[in-house]
Amino acid sequence: MKNIVLIIEFCVLFLAMPLLVFFDILRLPKLLILLICTIYCMYILWKDPEFERKMLWNIDGLKNHYKQILVRAAFAMVFISIIFALFEPEELFVIVINKPLTWLMIIVLYPLLSVLPQELIYRGYIFHRYRFLFVSGRLQVHLSALAFAFVHIIYFNYPAVFLTYGAGYLFARTYKETRSLLAVSLEHTIYGCFLFTIGLGKYFYVS
Repeated sequence: MKNIVLIIEFCVLFLAMPLLVFFDILRLPKLLILLICTIYCMYILWKDPEFERKMLWNIDGLKNHYKQILVRAAFAMVFISIIFALFEPEELFVIVINKPLTWLMIIVLYPLLSVLPQELIYRGYIFHRYRFLFVSGRLQVHLSALAFAFVHIIYFNYPAVFLTYGAGYLFARTYKETRSLLAVSLEHTIYGCFLFTIGLGKYFYVS
């Protein structure tokens, strides 16, 4: 019975909610929807005695893996920059040049309003809540990545979904290795701020 409840919950949170937004049935502001989901997931985790709350920060996980996170990010950023420069050179750093204050606001607010809630939901919550449904660590990583990518259908473009599957897989691997939301949130922030800075942020915005 518990597994059935978990399956229904997963379908509601990670399939139905994005589809309701995509088809313009749920018309609440996206940040408000994210906040509501974050509060719900935080509540479920907090009242679960089996959830190790140290995973919310776990500074040791960050200390032990920050070098590989930074090195991996450096290589990825060089590769993405080259590809983006080849295909859309006119978009490079367009927001930094044309809207520096908007860019600065994104850099400051994005980690707090977007990264932390998403990592709590798509890494912390999924890995803990559905651990008995998907006992394999590999399956948990793919489940996290797929759910993370699927929610980005709300931006109505393929690059957002493809990019976030790759990023989601990377973040899920990091969380699996570190068991630290602090570590994976740092990684998510690095990639996210980088994408907004070079111009790829246009795929993650709906006016």
